[in-house]
Amino acid sequence: MCANMKEFQTVSEKIFELEQKKAKKKRELDALEKEIKQLKSETSSYMKKRQKEILTVAGLEVLFTVFTRPTFDKDAFIVGEKNGEATYKKYLRDIPIERVTVRLAKG
Repeated sequence: MCANMKEFQTVSEKIFELEQKKAKKKRELDALEKEIKQLKSETSSYMKKRQKEILTVAGLEVLFTVFTRPTFDKDAFIVGEKNGEATYKKYLRDIPIERVTVRLAKG
């Protein structure tokens, strides 16, 4: 707890300074995420075009995985519903997902 106005001012200034640093880091992180997403999209296109799931280049292993994910929570949708499973299957939409993973090559 602040004993006087001087300490209160110091603490307030420190809070402001730290929040500014946090906002700056968040902007930097958002920019990095955007760049990573764009590069993964390019990698995904390359892998699809060549119909490859794994490529090794410069000591790195690039994995390309395609799968689908349902958009409903089956258990929550069916519980207590008459014909719940049929209704679930009627409205179920599978979303295609493409995952690109880059890791160090083995060996």
